[in-house]
Amino acid sequence: MQISTYAKALCLVLGTALTGCGGGGGGGSSMVPETTNNVSSSPLSSTGTIDGFGSIFVNGVEFETDNSAVSLDGVTSTEDKLRLGMVVTVHGTVNEDGKTGTADQVVFDDEVQGPVSAIEIGQDGDSLLLTVLGVSIIAERTGTVFDGVSFATLALGDLVEVSGFVENGGLLRATRIEKKSDFVPGASEVELKGTVSGLTGTTFTLDTFVVDFSNADLSGVPGGSLSEGMLVEVHGTLNGSTIVADRIEQEDDASSGLDDGDEVSVQGAISNLIDQGHFAVNGVTVDATNASLEPAGLVLADGVIVEVEGTWNGSILVAEEVKARRGRVELEAKVASVNAPEGTLTLQFFTGTVTVQVDSTTLLDDDTDQADPLTLADIASGDFLAVEAIRVGDALVASRIRRDEQDDNILQAPVDSFNAGVDITLLGVTFGTAGAEFESQDNSAISAEVFFGQLQVGDLVKVKDEDVADGVADEVEFEQGDALDGEEFDDGSDDDCDVADSGSDDDCATDDDDDDSDDDSDDDSDDDSDDDSDDDSDDDEPDVAED
Repeated sequence: MQISTYAKALCLVLGTALTGCGGGGGGGSSMVPETTNNVSSSPLSSTGTIDGFGSIFVNGVEFETDNSAVSLDGVTSTEDKLRLGMVVTVHGTVNEDGKTGTADQVVFDDEVQGPVSAIEIGQDGDSLLLTVLGVSIIAERTGTVFDGVSFATLALGDLVEVSGFVENGGLLRATRIEKKSDFVPGASEVELKGTVSGLTGTTFTLDTFVVDFSNADLSGVPGGSLSEGMLVEVHGTLNGSTIVADRIEQEDDASSGLDDGDEVSVQGAISNLIDQGHFAVNGVTVDATNASLEPAGLVLADGVIVEVEGTWNGSILVAEEVKARRGRVELEAKVASVNAPEGTLTLQFFTGTVTVQVDSTTLLDDDTDQADPLTLADIASGDFLAVEAIRVGDALVASRIRRDEQDDNILQAPVDSFNAGVDITLLGVTFGTAGAEFESQDNSAISAEVFFGQLQVGDLVKVKDEDVADGVADEVEFEQGDALDGEEFDDGSDDDCDVADSGSDDDCATDDDDDDSDDDSDDDSDDDSDDDSDDDSDDDEPDVAED
């Protein structure tokens, strides 16, 4: 996440970090802990998503925010404006337990705000590629929090604010998308980051847009003077390809302001991977040569969402620990039981159950609008949940939980065992396969003979048991084990639905709309908006433009 000069002045002198993921303690601090009310605490800064409230959970720590200074997009705000899925920087202290702390300052800076000008549906319907002010954005059913709109109802012309993690090539993986309104040219506020070029007395070029800054507030720019090549964020209104700026701020990456010896925690997408020990996260160069991995078998790759904890040596973050923050195990089923004291819940499939662990890094979201915020104590037997999880040792740790309306049972996990043409077992749950439809990893139909001929134990497979679950799979397909949904967009997919006019949805939809929506394991939420249009209907697909 890039933090504006104003925001950095408020809090992005990223000091000593001591963070806990899942309730564990972070790295040792070189600073003497403070003591308040006989509770030892250490200075910390942490950048990551807001995963829950009470006051806020970021990177596994519950921060008290009653007396916090809050900044939203460079403007002083209040804690009640913080929302699930926002990528924030917290500066404050963490207590000795590593689970709780106090936030002195919380800074949120979105990545882009503007009208949706193009929508492309992913191959299996679990992701979208959006274009907003020329920025390519991946939105996921499983990984993106929605507010004021849903995965299924997002449409061309929606004015949206997007928070997320930047991947290679400038692709943005959205953690939160909020619909502000319908876009009105020349009136709706837009925000865009980029590098100044073609600078004249009153204009410059930002990507494909001309910025008129003749009447802009430049107090967020050092010396009040723009320069060629400066990284900036522009706030203003859009008419055609011209942004009339009312405020411009200089932007810095997350390593700005770090001092040699600072201990730091940063969450984001891996980029510029050289090898398993050298890569970047949120523009911060990382040396993970001697870092421990969680889970132990974690394979690092561009686009993998991780949390890195370590020490800043003046130019590189020397990692002590690298933790996965997104999983590829997905479950959709009714709740069989909840054990709140133990922090577990069990999902019921026709022929068996699967138990997942819920911890302080789990993002919980309620599409049924029964609870805001949703907690484990709010979940009851019979509730229908969509869960994303990470395998840690012998346990499944939930990274995302979304309560939703009843839908098909879905289980996506590595294969335990199978009997060709007869059945397949995932996480101890066995599904019959007689009469099922089979798909390859690229969503092409294949025969049962071809599927089982290619299948090996350990392959990631998704099984769908539709309607009234009977333990017999209706669909079985290979999934990509090392990439999140929407990874296909990284290669410049050629099915882009560019904006020509508001044509038929069918022109860009996949072949089977029902299939696209049935795997509805998202964080599609309106955790904070009562007027949200988040009805995740199976028959609805996002509005797209005609090719």
